[in-house]
Amino acid sequence: MRRFPLLMGAVLASVSFAVPAAAGDTPPTRRMEVFAEDGTITRAEVTPPSPRPHARATGPAGAVTPVEVNGPSDHRIDLVFLGDGYTAGEQGSYAGQVKANWELLAAREPFKSYRKLFNVWRVDIVSPVSGVSGDPTADVVKNTPLGSAYWCDGLERLLCADVDAARSYAALAPDADQIALLANSAKYGGAGYTDEELVTFSGGHPLAGEILPHELGHSLGDLADEYPYYSRPGDGSEYTGPERPEANVSIRDAARMTAEQAKWFRWLGEPTPDGGAIGAFEGALYTEKGIYRPSDDSLMRTLRREFNLVGRERMIKSFYDVTGLIDARTPGAAPVPRKSTLSIRPVPVEGLDIRWYVDGHERRPWAGRTSVTVNGQGDGGEVTVVVTDRTPSVRDPAYRADALTESVTWKVSRK
Repeated sequence: MRRFPLLMGAVLASVSFAVPAAAGDTPPTRRMEVFAEDGTITRAEVTPPSPRPHARATGPAGAVTPVEVNGPSDHRIDLVFLGDGYTAGEQGSYAGQVKANWELLAAREPFKSYRKLFNVWRVDIVSPVSGVSGDPTADVVKNTPLGSAYWCDGLERLLCADVDAARSYAALAPDADQIALLANSAKYGGAGYTDEELVTFSGGHPLAGEILPHELGHSLGDLADEYPYYSRPGDGSEYTGPERPEANVSIRDAARMTAEQAKWFRWLGEPTPDGGAIGAFEGALYTEKGIYRPSDDSLMRTLRREFNLVGRERMIKSFYDVTGLIDARTPGAAPVPRKSTLSIRPVPVEGLDIRWYVDGHERRPWAGRTSVTVNGQGDGGEVTVVVTDRTPSVRDPAYRADALTESVTWKVSRK
C-alpha cells in the first residue's frame, strides 16, 4: 500500500513521498495530492505535521463489529474502519457513517461487482470527549484516543492522527489490509499516510469519503495519477523519462501503442464508463506533455468519476492478487484414494468458469461443478480443477492467466 489522502484549506491532500533532509537542515517536505471540493486534483509540498497528544479510550479497548464479512480474511481484502472523537452516546452515529462510506465505495465499479471479495470491520472506540482538535478553530484541543487534529502543520483541513495508535486499534480486527479513520466532525478534512495503509477523513462531511476509491486505485491497483499538472495548469511541463510500470500511463501515443501492442492497445476506441472512448490523451503523471492517459477524465484524474476501462481492468487483477479464486479445497494436498469426492469452494463471484481435467484431458460433464466423485478416473494419475473469471472487463491474457485463474490438483492413488 502506498499513497493515501490529506486535506488542505478546502481540499483533501494525499501524501506521495518525502524529500529527505540532511542533518541540521529544515524538516523534510512531503509532496501531497490536493483534492478540491469540485473534484479537481493538484499537488503541493508541505512539511510533515507533528503528532498531537491523545487520550486512552474509555471502557473496553475497542469492540470489533463486522459490517460485512464475505469469507476468510486470508482470502479477502479487509477494510477496517476506526472512529475518533465519538463518545458512548455517539457510537450509533459513527456506525451509520461507516455504513454510508462503505456503501459509497461499494457502489462504484469494480468494487460493486467484486464486493464479496471484501470484508469490512468497524472498531468501536469510545472517546472521553466529543469531536476532534482543530474543529472549528485551531485553538480547540480535544484529547481523543487516536489524536485526530485539523490544522496539522498549520493547514486547516489537514486532518492528522496518531498512526501507531490507529494501527494498534485496527489490529483488533481479524486482519487490516486498509484502514479508514473517521473523525467525529462535519468539517471538510482528511489525511493520508504513505506506506501505512491509513486514510483519515471527516465522518460527517458528505464529500470526504470520495477520496477512498481514488486512493485505493493507488494502494490496491498501483495506478498512477492521470492529472497532468504538478504546480499549476499550463506550466508546459514535459515528461522525458522511460516508460512507466503503471498500467494507466504511457509514453506511447495511440498510433505507436497499436503498432507496438503496448499497455492498453486492446481497449483503443472502446466506450469507457468515465465518458468518451479509450485513446491516448496527452498529459498525466503531473506533466502536460510527453506522457499519455487512457481517457479524458477518469477517477484517477478527478474525484467522483469512474475508473476508465484500463483502470478497472487493473483493479480487478489486483483484487484477485490478494484473494485468489479458491477459498478452500477438500481433501487436502495428500494423495487421495481412487474412489474419492473432490470439492472446492470458489470465491463468491458470479459467473466463474469451473472446469475439471483428468490427466490433462477435460471431463466436460463435470463443467461448472464444485464437487465431483472419482471412481477410477485418474487412477494413479491426477485430477485438476481450474477456476477462471472470464469477465469482459479484463482483456489482457497475462492478467487472466496470472491473477484471474487458479487451479487445484489432486494425486490419485492406485488403491
